Amino acid sequence: MLTSFFGKSSPINFLLLSIYIFVIVLIQEIGNPAFNPTVTDLLGLGGKIFLLLFMMLLLDFIIRKNSLTQSHTLGIFVFCCAVLLISPYLTWTVFLAQILILLGLRRIFSLTSSKNTEKKILDASLWIFAASFFSFWNLLWLIVLFFAISLRNHKELRHFFIPMIGMIGMFLIITAFYYLKDDSFQWFNEWLQPMSFDFTAYASPALWITITLLLSIFIWSIFHRVTILSEIPKKFKANFVLIFYASLIGILIALVTESKNGAELIFMLAPTAIVVANYLERNGDIYLKEIICWMMILMPIVIILL
Repeated sequence: MLTSFFGKSSPINFLLLSIYIFVIVLIQEIGNPAFNPTVTDLLGLGGKIFLLLFMMLLLDFIIRKNSLTQSHTLGIFVFCCAVLLISPYLTWTVFLAQILILLGLRRIFSLTSSKNTEKKILDASLWIFAASFFSFWNLLWLIVLFFAISLRNHKELRHFFIPMIGMIGMFLIITAFYYLKDDSFQWFNEWLQPMSFDFTAYASPALWITITLLLSIFIWSIFHRVTILSEIPKKFKANFVLIFYASLIGILIALVTESKNGAELIFMLAPTAIVVANYLERNGDIYLKEIICWMMILMPIVIILL
């Protein structure tokens, strides 16, 4: 069964997920009428697969380093299946933004440790600010950073000012660069993006099926997460709560991002995958958990056939 197989941490799990990513992305690209077997397209295909594998391994590192789940690969299983549902819509800028956000989340979740607190806060704010240049509303991840600071046992007032100092410093550096390069402040207007609630693109059967599946599984898992909050050991409770906030912020970013074509859904997938994995690792509801896993792994194939 899938839950018991991916409920273990084994090199074969990573190998099978890598093969699954390779096969699904290859089929998606071959089925794209715009795809031509030229050197450029093949390099783009290889780069896309590499970035998906890199995100998978980076998320696994974040989960293990901060004990966000038990020792298994259910988190990256859910993430891989979910990201393959939207991989045809992903662009290089979205890939880069997501990788930068994962690097920022890595520092945010590590704030439960008392070591190098100021450096971790500064690093997280810089990664988030850098990600906002590829997708402006990623700035909302700063809310998660401030939540993380407030949940610390030994928080200090100065910790709340570090992200703003980091952003001001980055802003001044970028402003100086563009003045030397273009003698213009135009980059700022291009960086700012309005909110948009135009969901016309979601009328596509592939997208609304994807969104319905992900939100249904997430809502069920988050309800379960809230009910077991009192059972979580105190040392893990801060990150347990923080993942809940991160999930909501990821959904909010997907809702307000100006350009909606399905790619923006990637920003909600990492914390959502952890929430779902927390549900799948619990005892009980074995048949329901098996159904969820099979739905996750088969749905990318079903979407290809639509």
